[in-house]
Amino acid sequence: MKKIIWGLLLGANILNAQEKETFFPEHESQLRIPFNHASYSVFEQGIYQAENSHTAIKPYVYHAVSKVADLDKYKTNLLRDKKSWGGRKLWNEHLVAVRGNDYWFNLDILLDVDAGVDNTDVGTTINNTRILKIEGQLGSKFSYSASAFESQTEYTQFIYDYIKINQPEDASGLVPGRGKAKGFGAYGMDYGISTGYVSYTPSKFFNVQFGHGQNFIGDGYRSLFLSDVSAPSTYARITTTVGKVQYTNMYMWLKDFNYSIDDASAGMNYGHKRKYGTLHHLSWNVTPKFNLGIFEGIITDNAGGSGAYPAEYLNPIIFYKNLEFANGEDSGNGIVGMDMKYRLGENNIFYGQFLLDDFKAAEFFKPQNRYWANKNAIQIGAKFFDAFKVKGLQLQAEYNKVTRFTYSHEQQHNYAHFGQPLAHLWGANFWETVFIARYHKNRWGAHAKVVYGKKGFDIDGDSISYGGNIFVLATERNGDYNQKFLQGNVATTLNVDMEVSYLINPSNNFKLFAGALIRNFKSDSPITRIGIVPESTGYTFNVENTQWFVVGVKADLFNNYRDY
Repeated sequence: MKKIIWGLLLGANILNAQEKETFFPEHESQLRIPFNHASYSVFEQGIYQAENSHTAIKPYVYHAVSKVADLDKYKTNLLRDKKSWGGRKLWNEHLVAVRGNDYWFNLDILLDVDAGVDNTDVGTTINNTRILKIEGQLGSKFSYSASAFESQTEYTQFIYDYIKINQPEDASGLVPGRGKAKGFGAYGMDYGISTGYVSYTPSKFFNVQFGHGQNFIGDGYRSLFLSDVSAPSTYARITTTVGKVQYTNMYMWLKDFNYSIDDASAGMNYGHKRKYGTLHHLSWNVTPKFNLGIFEGIITDNAGGSGAYPAEYLNPIIFYKNLEFANGEDSGNGIVGMDMKYRLGENNIFYGQFLLDDFKAAEFFKPQNRYWANKNAIQIGAKFFDAFKVKGLQLQAEYNKVTRFTYSHEQQHNYAHFGQPLAHLWGANFWETVFIARYHKNRWGAHAKVVYGKKGFDIDGDSISYGGNIFVLATERNGDYNQKFLQGNVATTLNVDMEVSYLINPSNNFKLFAGALIRNFKSDSPITRIGIVPESTGYTFNVENTQWFVVGVKADLFNNYRDY
């Protein structure tokens, strides 16, 4: 053990084969594996093939994944025989790694730095993000992690315009998946993000997490239940696993920047309005190949009470739709859903989600009425590992459809956080298809992604809600009937995103990469509002065809969605 500590800190030779077994202590920890679609594709084949595994709740915990996917073998095979301190820190190790009896600690200072060119008036783009990341474990049951990101980024035109359309109070724009930002340069934003959590596993049945970050429910590229496209939020997550059943409770402290708590007489602003999300997900492995999941969730703000988390929603086993009705129909926004997964052979996974927001049976069976409150969403997808018998090649196809007014509400309980959807980043009133090819071999990785779809936006200058903007109150609709799918200002999007990467350091997922993005966007008329911020921002949802090329280095610690 002493040799490991001094070897890491003072620069001894690379560890021998026996010592490599303890080189990645996080693999046996209760830490969350940073959720990134590309990184997960390297090891998730083993999870899907494992007996009695549950795959919907993400990020995964290292300890659970290590049981079914040999993370040690994968990473130690990538280690290079570097003798110098600088060589080992660059290619193999954490910047600081401390090992002791029943505890360990890692620290990294990382970069997300890139430069690009595009065909719009922007011309050149830059990104300069510095990251401080610490993680560790005390004993065998308690883990912790914290990260701080400080960024200055000049974006390609369509991303910049997307950010500027929504301008929260005291900010110049809203960066998707990150949060509020102030202006930087001609087409840039300056922002900082902090995330962190503690994870505790008191027994084999329970894992408890509390922190500030993002979560995801589903097997797809998108999720119709809960995704990581909105800014980080405070959450508590309790996962209970017994036999073939996994039950997850999630409590979320959310914010709505569209509504602030003011004291006009004192000229004070006390911050953005608080709201709360409570989610349940039950996963049942019905057979070794078939999994069935049940989901329910509710968004509430307890506007008529103390402003604290409503105590009745802390109940871990209850049906929220009934509770919402008992508290008053407009006391919250409840949704329910079902997800399924089936493994055909060893390498072919078929999955889907179905969500109901509001439902009126008498109108559901009269589709000709097009009743506004029959709101639902559906996802159908498939993943193919080692496709065409090519080791390391993963193919994925996915279809998503969300009807008009889904996730919106007649009060302020939209299914969103900080001006960004909690589920699909397109909101509602759309369909899309997603095709992804990923390939990895040793330190090399590549992906190509094609997203094509149509969405009905609201019409500029028209006060009517057409059901695509989940932040507009559903009471703004023009009636209860004849609400058509894809009504409003129809737009068509084609987004092609490609990347080739080389993994520099397997310990902290630091990569060298080059990418290209092609985007075509066409709408019937201009779009100047995607949230609830007034049209006075002066920016439009960019309709220029974009070709953007970028190269850089990054620590792939989260998903950076650019397909909007």
